Amino acid sequence: MSALELFHFLRPWLLLLILPSWLMVWWLLRHQNDMLRWKKLVDSKLLAHLLITPEQNPSKIQAPIHLGIVWTLIVVALAGPAWQLKPPAFTQDEAQIVFVVKVTQSMQTKDLTPSRLKRAQLKMKDLMDLRPDIKTALVAYSGSAHLVLPLTHDHAVLTTFAQSLAPDIMPEEGDRPDSALILAAKQFESGGGTIIVLSDSADPSQFQEVAKSGLPNDPKVLFFAVVSKELLNQKTFEQSASALKGEYQPITADEYDVSKLSSMINQAFKGASAKEDTRYEDGGYMFIPIIVLWMLLWFRRGFIAEAWRVS
Repeated sequence: MSALELFHFLRPWLLLLILPSWLMVWWLLRHQNDMLRWKKLVDSKLLAHLLITPEQNPSKIQAPIHLGIVWTLIVVALAGPAWQLKPPAFTQDEAQIVFVVKVTQSMQTKDLTPSRLKRAQLKMKDLMDLRPDIKTALVAYSGSAHLVLPLTHDHAVLTTFAQSLAPDIMPEEGDRPDSALILAAKQFESGGGTIIVLSDSADPSQFQEVAKSGLPNDPKVLFFAVVSKELLNQKTFEQSASALKGEYQPITADEYDVSKLSSMINQAFKGASAKEDTRYEDGGYMFIPIIVLWMLLWFRRGFIAEAWRVS
């Protein structure tokens, strides 16, 4: 898209301030008109012969109009004209993800070698290798949900912690992904985050209450089915993802699943960023030199008196 097509104001309501400024200009010009003042006192037929009209300099802008122009430029600058996107502040990946891992006896099943849980850990590492600068966190759940590691850039530490997860260290048996989602959503520092649920099953009924109340920071929820194709219940994963307006991805033997997850993360992050006008660069600063040059003329002798003179 061209700059003209992208052009808009970040704070368009400020443009309303232009109207009262030009009303003031009109009032000043009207009350500085000697002809209008004398018309109230002298017959208009005689007035043309009694008044001496001073020579006008066509190149000189009247002082009130000068004030109106400067004020208009100031308001336009404050309204935030924008026509280009901000360049990335950092080369670092600004997206955030929280891994939510099911840690139960069913995840020890060996339909995926060496086990579902170990395969989930390997896929997490593959995704972090693909996105080396992304901030990641880790939540583990069974009958209860627990924060293993808050958001960090240290993928080596997260990998170590993830590899130590096992059903026998979980304090409570069960399957409560809903509690894990709420805990995971609280870890994000801002909107645009993504939760990846690595699980071998999904029950849509468990997410009904979460869907009604919503999640803090409005993250994108991705369900990653860590179970063999033969044992996969695709319908329940799709329904669970649909309930939370998320997406679903089954595990694959190659890197396709990891690449697909990375693409979903990008879409979630860009979608959240697109809602923020702050992604556009405020071009108001470019008006500053013009405003300063116009205001330098205010220092000429008699300008202030001329601008605010009322006959």
